[in-house]
This record gives sequence, structure tokens and C-alpha cells, in this order.
Amino acid sequence: MKQRWWIGYGAVALSVPGLALTVTPVAGQSALAGYSLRVTSAGDGPVQPDEGLTLREAVELANGTLTPEQLSEAEQAFVQPLPTGQGSRIGFDLPVGQTTIALVDLLPEIVAPELLIDGTTQAGYDASAGLDPKFPPAPVVSLTVAEGSEVARGLTIAADGVTVRGLSLYGFRTSDRATQTTPPADIFISALAPPVDSSPLSPALELFRLEDAEAAPRGVVVEQNWLGLPPTGEFPAVPSAFGVSVFNAVETTIRNNRIQNHDGSAIITGFRADGLQVSENAIIGNGLAGMPDAIRLEGAIASSAITDNLICANDGSGIYLFKTEGATQISGNAIQYNGRRFERAAVYLMGNDHQLSDNFIGYQPGP
Repeated sequence: MKQRWWIGYGAVALSVPGLALTVTPVAGQSALAGYSLRVTSAGDGPVQPDEGLTLREAVELANGTLTPEQLSEAEQAFVQPLPTGQGSRIGFDLPVGQTTIALVDLLPEIVAPELLIDGTTQAGYDASAGLDPKFPPAPVVSLTVAEGSEVARGLTIAADGVTVRGLSLYGFRTSDRATQTTPPADIFISALAPPVDSSPLSPALELFRLEDAEAAPRGVVVEQNWLGLPPTGEFPAVPSAFGVSVFNAVETTIRNNRIQNHDGSAIITGFRADGLQVSENAIIGNGLAGMPDAIRLEGAIASSAITDNLICANDGSGIYLFKTEGATQISGNAIQYNGRRFERAAVYLMGNDHQLSDNFIGYQPGP
């Protein structure tokens, strides 16, 4: 008989009891060669030797599943080796007017430790153009979904020390299939995510390796991105489901991002998010059609902190903690005009030892 497991904010997948599964460990990935990689093509699709290096090819090179020798001579010019022990760096040199990368399928899961994906390297990025310290400058490089395609996640991170900076990500979701898909998000952080659709042949719990704390990615940084909206600031034709999903990771830092227009929460945690630091973000207008809370924490959140954020005009609570383990500090936030669709508390807490200090909380229809 098939069984369904519920973790965090939804059904993860179907599984068959007793089915053996072998998962390749990520541990040995630290020996990967490091490259300085320059993305010069906004195209997407199967890897092939041509004139431009795509983001998909750059990620595969960083992951070690593609070698420079498999590229064309023109592409090899965009790949420079780094000294042993350095993580790879992905920069952008896209043609003017061709800075939107429309994905036709999931990008490879990132398993390269210390990888930096840096959208601020693209010509035209203005680091001084931020309106406010909590509003990072508009990115130039966008990551979205090709018309007619369904892509559940923009970036899926399963390695330590990965940094994602200066990108716009939007349009990542799954069509309505009840709760039979694994979590969609602009950025999904977990130890080895399972396939998107549940299946008796893909036991998701084993793939997540939830009980192995050492397998959880450590020290991932998400900074200076626009999540849920294009660089124009317009509402996207297809909104993303969630912003950042910290499903199974520790010491994740989410700082100085603009996170807006999601059907669900801007930031959500699942099984493990100990040490999560959420600071100096503008979190506006999320929870439009699903999970209404701007920041929703579940699972293990010991030593976490939510500080100095603008949390405004979201459809549920500004911060909602549900059956958490461990305590968080909530300080210095402006939490205002939330509860537009559900009259929930501005800050809803379950658990022990949480600390709230020096927050502005106002214009809330609920408590």
C-alpha cells in the first residue's frame, strides 16, 4: 500500500516501504576542480559545443559533470582554471538586450562547494542604484521559465558555501496537482532534492537524507537578489510559488534581497534550518494565493534570527512560527500592513524562548 508523508508545508512525495535506495554522497565533491566561468549565452537546452557558454553548461562544469574538453574552442575561452582548493565562480557577460535566461527544464542541482553565482558581474549593473539599504539595486540578469515550460525551481542548492548574488528569479512553480509535487521555489536549499513529481519509484524521504545532519548544506548565502519579480519591477505574468525554501540546511544567510509577488511565502523552512539568518530584506506583497505568511518557520530553527527587515503588505502574518524546535530572535523589523487576505497576528509564535525586541508592528487587522 502506498503511503504519504507530510513534512513542513506539504506532502513531499509518494514512497513504497521497503524499497532500497542508494544515494551518492556529496562529501567527496570538495575535490572538484575550480573554474572562473563566464556565461555568454542566454540560451538553454541540452549541452552542446557552440559559440556561447550557457548557465546550464557553467553549472555542469562547476559540478564536475562536464569537462572543458567537451566544449568548443570558442566556449573554452570562457573557462579559466582556478588554483586548487578554490570554489568555482560563475560570472555573466551576456549580450545587451539578451540578459533573460529562460529555462526549459530544471538546472542541475548545485553540488559544488563554495560556488559563487554573481549577477553583479554583468555589464550595466549599478551597485549604487539601491533606493534604500533594504532595497538592493535592480539586477540585470534574469532567470525565469521559457514560455510553454514548467520549471519548479530556479536554483537548487545541495552544497556548502554556495553564494547566489545579484540575480532576478521569477516564474518558478508547478501546475495544480494537489500536493503531489515536491516544493517549488525560486531558490531551494536541501541535501539532494528529489524529483519534482511524486512517484512510487522515487522515495523522497530517503533522497532528502533528513536524518543525516552532516548532509545538510552549510553556509549558503542568498544576497542582493530580486526574487519573484523581473528587473523592471513589474508583476510577472506567471508568479513564483515560493521565494527561498530552506528545506534542510544549516547556517543559511538570506540578506538584502527584494522578495515580492509570490503565491506562497517569501521565505519558508521545512525540516531543518538551524542558524538561519534573515536580515535587511524587503519582503512585500507575498502569500497572494497560497501560504499567506511572509516568513514561515517550521522544523528545527535553533540559533536563528530575523533582523532589520521590512515586512509589508503580505497576505497573512509577517512572521509565523509553526511547531518549531529551537528559538529565534526577532528584532529591528518593520512589520506593517500585513494580514490583507487573512486577519492573522502580525507575529505568530509557537514554541519556547523566542525573543522579540525593538520591532515596529502596526496597521495589522489581526492581533
